Amino acid sequence: MPSKGFTMVELTVVVVILGVIAVFALPRFLSFSRDAQINANQATAEAFEAALDSAHLKWQTEGAPGRIQDLDGTIDMSSLGWPIGTNKGSGNDNVGRGAAGCYQLWNYLMNDSPSAINNASADYQSYRRAGGSACTYIYRAGGDESGRGQADLGIYYNSLDGSVTTCGQWLGEGCN
Repeated sequence: MPSKGFTMVELTVVVVILGVIAVFALPRFLSFSRDAQINANQATAEAFEAALDSAHLKWQTEGAPGRIQDLDGTIDMSSLGWPIGTNKGSGNDNVGRGAAGCYQLWNYLMNDSPSAINNASADYQSYRRAGGSACTYIYRAGGDESGRGQADLGIYYNSLDGSVTTCGQWLGEGCN
């Protein structure tokens, strides 16, 4: 009567084959995950840039009147027509009021999705840059908890010219 189980040799061969597959498949899977996060960050940067461009276009249709407080009732525009905050209350061209300025601007333009705040509990952690004319948004949804200088991925916004760029160690460009 034939045996109905597997021999130890057959089980060992199957385990070895699965191990070899795992050795080659795992790095490939991790690469796909990293590529997906890079692409998601790039798409978010493009959406943020489109929102900034839309606000800039609104400023232009108003006749490019210089610094505007509460364009459309909420967003503040610099003298060059780029968004610098929401209800910031002061007449300078810096982004927002301190640390809150960058995430308030982001959340207004992006309608809170993905979210930004000045701690690591949101999709993006915001930092106001020295000099006050730029913001860095570090991608935290992927689990990166490193500081702005060592971040895997992020988005940089320069309110002087409206430029938006992606940054991060995975792209070979620091976000500090």
